[in-house]
Amino acid sequence: MPMRNKNGFTLLEVLVALAIAGGLLISVIELVNHNLSVVNRYQTEAVAGMLARQKIQELKQSPKEENGSFPEPYADYEYSTKIEDGPLPGLKSIVVVVTKGGTAGRDSASFRVFYRG
Repeated sequence: MPMRNKNGFTLLEVLVALAIAGGLLISVIELVNHNLSVVNRYQTEAVAGMLARQKIQELKQSPKEENGSFPEPYADYEYSTKIEDGPLPGLKSIVVVVTKGGTAGRDSASFRVFYRG
């Protein structure tokens, strides 16, 4: 009867270890991918909010309805504005919708502010 060396791993043990490591790696990759998409969405919302506040300040000086895009480095963001009567006499409402994205997908955020006008 030949002597067997018990110091190494069997093929089955190696395959089980690789399957466990692969499953963990796939879980980590999915988690990182999800977190990156969340960060991207929050970044888009933050930039859209900043651009909308800037546009609202401009519209308070000279209210008008318009559509357009922002200058560089925000050229991929577009806006549309709307002036409406407010809920009370003497109040006006400015609505600014900021949209980012191309034909593949579009993210948009809507902002409304009331002012005396």
